[in-house]
Amino acid sequence: MDYKYIHNPKLRGLMEKARIRRKVKVTNSDSDSENENQIIQKKMENVLPVKNKRVRKRQKAKISILKTYVDQKIKERKEYLEGDMGGLRAKKQIVKPKSMEGRRVKAPPTKDLAVATKQLASMIRTGLPLLEALKIISETSENTSIQYSFNEIALGISQGSTMSEMLDKYPEVFNEMYRALVSAGETAGLLPDTLDRQAKLLESLAKIKGHIKSALAYPIAIATLTTVVIFLMMIFVIPIFVEIYDQSGADLPAITQMLVDFSELLKSVAFYLKAIPTGFAIYWLYRYISSKPIVLWWYDKTLLKLPITKDLVTKSCLANFSRTLSSLNSAGVPILEALSIAKRTISNRVFGRIIDKMHSDIQSGNPIYRVLDQEPVIPIMFTSMFRIGEETGELSQMITKLADFYEDEVSASVKALTSIMEPLLIVFVAVFVGVILIAMYLPMFSMMSTAG
Repeated sequence: MDYKYIHNPKLRGLMEKARIRRKVKVTNSDSDSENENQIIQKKMENVLPVKNKRVRKRQKAKISILKTYVDQKIKERKEYLEGDMGGLRAKKQIVKPKSMEGRRVKAPPTKDLAVATKQLASMIRTGLPLLEALKIISETSENTSIQYSFNEIALGISQGSTMSEMLDKYPEVFNEMYRALVSAGETAGLLPDTLDRQAKLLESLAKIKGHIKSALAYPIAIATLTTVVIFLMMIFVIPIFVEIYDQSGADLPAITQMLVDFSELLKSVAFYLKAIPTGFAIYWLYRYISSKPIVLWWYDKTLLKLPITKDLVTKSCLANFSRTLSSLNSAGVPILEALSIAKRTISNRVFGRIIDKMHSDIQSGNPIYRVLDQEPVIPIMFTSMFRIGEETGELSQMITKLADFYEDEVSASVKALTSIMEPLLIVFVAVFVGVILIAMYLPMFSMMSTAG
């Protein structure tokens, strides 16, 4: 063995001397010991002995530490090459990543979880062990919550737990629908199929959320831009006109005087000292009032009555409900449990109450479509297809078709709403800016007519 990698010459000499001594003990019992001793003596001539006892003791301590380190690395390498690779990696990553220290596990984006679930299903289907598949996703995912949760799930499975038991420990990452599908897949031995179904379900939910967010992004951006423009005009533009009007001494029209007063108010510090606490008080009052059940119920009912939001809310709720119920029913989850889980994917309380009625009617032995037929907010086509699915015994296939239909309807409604809102918002901005410009130039027209 060559000790050239040791930079300290004294330590290198000591290691060489110890190696030669070990070799001497081995070669003494050999028939060719004389030749070996001659070779060893020649090498010993180049080794400098350490005479200082304190230095020798310190060097021995360094050698002991180095030997322990080398033995540990050799053992780890041997386990890595010959042992359970998945278990070894799990043992190395028990602690949270630095980005997760001192923080709760947060729900990852629906799209990221859908991609991870789809990858897991594909790897299991190709024959890769579940532990190794979970570790690969944990190492390749960019989301911290997915990295940590999948790593901990792999560790729990390696210690004898089932996947559904480990998923129950992370409700922030995996909702009740996800856990129910995995549990049904493990019980039936169809885990890859249920994971594929879960991935498609998450992709459809992410698609609906994306459409709604894209529809809201444009009006929010326009409203923010309008507010910023008006604020800048009030602070920097209007004071220039005020100086001109003060020099003329003419009386200002009512609308101009109102804008001038508002501009002076925005420039005063006392206004912000009152406005900021008032704004916080209004915000907390809004949160308190909006958390009351009667207010939430009124808000959800109002959304289903307004012409602009009625179709979008109805179609998005029915799409979420249909897709979730279809996936759970196809995986073998009992219909009552599937309805309870599907209810949690719907944000509107009116539709939640309808699902509660369906749950009660099924327990009483009545068909589902009877409840739907009595509700005016449920479209006739939805009720009819539900009835056909129940009577023909193909409820899962029929609900899947309903989910596809209503997801397409949500996309079409969002596009139509966006196309209508764009010109309306442009008119809205133009009206605000136009009112300010007219209010500022109106005194000028009055002064010009007086001078004429």
